[in-house]
Amino acid sequence: MADFDIPPSGIRLIRETRGESREEFGEELGVTSTTIGNWERGDTTPREDLREAVIEKIPTELSMEEIHEAEDHLKMDEPRPYDNEQRLFGSKWLQTLRDEPRIGEELGDGRGVAVLTDQQRMFVKRLDVTGVGGASHRDSDRVTKVYYLHGDERRALRRFIEENEVIVRDQLQDAPNRFSHEWDDWLYGLLEEEFRFWLYE
Repeated sequence: MADFDIPPSGIRLIRETRGESREEFGEELGVTSTTIGNWERGDTTPREDLREAVIEKIPTELSMEEIHEAEDHLKMDEPRPYDNEQRLFGSKWLQTLRDEPRIGEELGDGRGVAVLTDQQRMFVKRLDVTGVGGASHRDSDRVTKVYYLHGDERRALRRFIEENEVIVRDQLQDAPNRFSHEWDDWLYGLLEEEFRFWLYE
């Protein structure tokens, strides 16, 4: 059973057959709802121990064949970035983000993502972090947000590190920290990698 490969849509079928939300399913597996969403879209894959944990959650009424063929029966409810290239060309600000990740002041003449429609915002993600446990920011501890198009995480993280060098350096010296608390495991792992690359450039 441990060698059974579960496709992204199969993970979603398992969760929905159990009648659970992403939050509930993630809680059982010890991961965030964001991580579950990433698995179900195929953006990331669960590591081996989590894959085995997902397999253990397969309801008895589901067959392996049904799980493998889940994509034929499920229509993903979240739009995949770049599915419709024309949408990207509909906004000069999306084209700007396609060129490179930006901070809010560089978008919309300082208006940030307010220049985008709700539909256009589907393509945009943001790197940010708040105070852990509701702690408020000190003036010297404010994070500069970075906006980017889905799939451009590494370039966005490099920009985020450049804009927030002191905060990133201080936080990564401790574990757990604000980033590990608020970001999913995959994105946090990329942050650690990119920070090491950045240090030795």
